[in-house]
Amino acid sequence: MTKIVLASVSPQRRKLMKILGLPFIVRPSRAKELTHLTRGCAHLVQINALRKAQEVARRLREGLIIGSDTVVYSAKGHLILKPRDRREAKKNLKELMAKPHWVYTGIAIVDAKSGRKEMGWEKTKVFMDKISDKAITRYHKLVSPLDKAGGFDIEGKGALFISRIEGCYFNVVGLPLAKLAGMLKKFGVQALCYFLFISICHADAAPPQVCHLDDCVTVEKVSKEGDMARGLMYRASLEPDEGMIFVFNNDDKYGFWMKNMHFNLDIVWINLDGRIVYLGQNIPACAKDPCPVYTSDQNARYVLELNSGYTAIHHWKVGDALKLKGIFEK
Repeated sequence: MTKIVLASVSPQRRKLMKILGLPFIVRPSRAKELTHLTRGCAHLVQINALRKAQEVARRLREGLIIGSDTVVYSAKGHLILKPRDRREAKKNLKELMAKPHWVYTGIAIVDAKSGRKEMGWEKTKVFMDKISDKAITRYHKLVSPLDKAGGFDIEGKGALFISRIEGCYFNVVGLPLAKLAGMLKKFGVQALCYFLFISICHADAAPPQVCHLDDCVTVEKVSKEGDMARGLMYRASLEPDEGMIFVFNNDDKYGFWMKNMHFNLDIVWINLDGRIVYLGQNIPACAKDPCPVYTSDQNARYVLELNSGYTAIHHWKVGDALKLKGIFEK
């Protein structure tokens, strides 16, 4: 049987590995984690997972080495890592309770003998109830936040103030089992619970997404005339990695205006092949007529609206190819 090696000392990940029904050993990785975003959360967690797996693989002659990395991304647009002390843990938790946030986990599998590698990632949106400072203090006395991304646990007492999630539960614990089982299958390893947990984590259809490289935006798809005319009018805000995509039946140079908007936008015109043909950045909201109309100089089939600054932060540019997931009508 192929030797499975977990490159992590995390007790949560060890417990999840046991659910897979595969024998494994633990060899902690000495690799240093990167903590600065350059190409988005998905890229960061995959690179860290690969660094961990490769460091252990270099010390072994054979076996499949599993590396994993988890980060929490705040609605304010920055990473919340493992807290340095309880004061920072309380501050972080209050920020996470204020608005929904995202948990990203990257997985890398490296074959120590051949060097072959596979990488993947999952993202889960987490909604928390607000609790008092005293309640947070009591929670941290019962559950140490210092060894957890974001400083909370979903599988223990932290579940009491996590009202709901969108995505895979095991991803928040620290190891998305369905993703891992699918990756192991590519190496010829069949997890006993694969079909069971693939249904748990992916029972609901995934929401539509637009992806640029490793970064994906969850989008609200509109194609009806009334919804298109209303768009994002009167809304107070968008979540950091959410947007609205307009789906048209024909190619044209579609014009958009910012009347009755309450925040600025980046607007992306996309052709039928999924390439960016025109890009408007930091387009200002307009409260009074006459409001200018912003139009592409190239024909487009889709128009995507995002928070202002998103395309600059994630390095989108004209000519880039996007993946449109769940956008097309069946």
